[in-house]
Amino acid sequence: MLATGGDDAKVKLWNTTSGFCYTTFDEHTAPVVAVTVSQSGKCVVSASLDGSVRAFDLVRYRNFRTMTTPSPVQFTSLAVDPSGEVVCAGALEPFEIYVWSLQTGKLLDALVGHTAPVSALVFSPAQSLLASVSWDKTARLWDVFASGKQASPTEEPFAHESEVLATAFRPDGRQLCTSTLAGMLCFWNMGSGNLEKTIEGRRDIAGGRKKSDLISAANSSASKHFTSVCYSADGACVIAGGESKFVCIYAVKAGILLKRFQISHNRSLDGVLDMLNSKNLVDGEALDLVDDSDDDSDRDLAPPQRDDLPGVKGGQHAKRAARLAVRTKAVAFSPTGHAWAAASTEGLLIYSLDNALVFDPTDLDIEVTPHTIREAVSQQNFVRGIVLALRLNELKYIEQVVRSTPMDQIKLVSQQLPTSHLPRFIRFLAEFIKHDPNVELQMLWVRHVLNLSLIHI
Repeated sequence: MLATGGDDAKVKLWNTTSGFCYTTFDEHTAPVVAVTVSQSGKCVVSASLDGSVRAFDLVRYRNFRTMTTPSPVQFTSLAVDPSGEVVCAGALEPFEIYVWSLQTGKLLDALVGHTAPVSALVFSPAQSLLASVSWDKTARLWDVFASGKQASPTEEPFAHESEVLATAFRPDGRQLCTSTLAGMLCFWNMGSGNLEKTIEGRRDIAGGRKKSDLISAANSSASKHFTSVCYSADGACVIAGGESKFVCIYAVKAGILLKRFQISHNRSLDGVLDMLNSKNLVDGEALDLVDDSDDDSDRDLAPPQRDDLPGVKGGQHAKRAARLAVRTKAVAFSPTGHAWAAASTEGLLIYSLDNALVFDPTDLDIEVTPHTIREAVSQQNFVRGIVLALRLNELKYIEQVVRSTPMDQIKLVSQQLPTSHLPRFIRFLAEFIKHDPNVELQMLWVRHVLNLSLIHI
């Protein structure tokens, strides 16, 4: 299961195996800026610009708790402690961190100390510490269970040279990673409070020129920073993404770039190309920057004017020429470390080391009906019949195809089954052998299917 929040003010739950969204919560009225799942896996908590933090039950699929502040604020960050009892959210203004009890929804405390918007929050997995980073160029540690008193090994905040955008704890809680606006990844020792290592990622994430940029992608600093970081399950690697078309994975101990992924090659998105197309250039200037208005006033000395409405950050989508910019809003490793996901402009992307994690787009076929299953069996196409029955997810039709398959063809049919359907078919066989009297048929299916699954494992 994977949870996401978007600018459409909706929280969605996804099945990572099939790629389908199976639940949508639409209680928010403004863009969702942060989403986290409790360690118990029983609830999803989200923070929004509408000034509310909502908790959703993953058993009954309902919004069971709504947390707000005495005065309206816009939230920018969110964290839930490992025990699932405390929820913290950072505000855009005032620069405070609000603490609630998840069980009662009561506001417990407001942590004051930052002098700029709180950009990210994270709880330590090993201690009762909350780490917060802000645009005031500091990272602070708080003991939430001690009435908001600051608890830091150095009694001072971690000072940075530029604004801090994201943070993450190593799984053992002994190291804190922070990302700055200058494109640096800083690694802090939680025992001594000292800076252990820095990784400069400006060149790694740089790339992509937007149509409205006045300078080239090589000279632009707009996208040369990370806005989301996450440790791998073993703590040896860090994955980072930001306002760019690249996602980078670094080895922490060596401080080197292991792999760089380009999340999109879609040229309809702004920022994918490194160089502007010559047909869109007029006298060395981007065609989109040319003033084509009828105003005859002298604007040579004035800076280029944008037609966006006040407060609009993502462009005015009502225009016909509006283009979304390629970017990664969040990255996260799976608990096993075998996969990672990125929420990007292109969509929700999942990269995995497991070859069996394959999304089959034919699952969307509207022709999957009981009639087509019976037709496949009558035509002796047993592989297609099993696949259709598994997609329909009706046990009686799966049993019908399994019983109709001749014993001398079971081995061949098993070898032709798609690997993406093997786990579900094995679960079916586990229930099938409990009540089917044909022991020989059961053993043939189990033998050949398990041999096939061991090959792919």
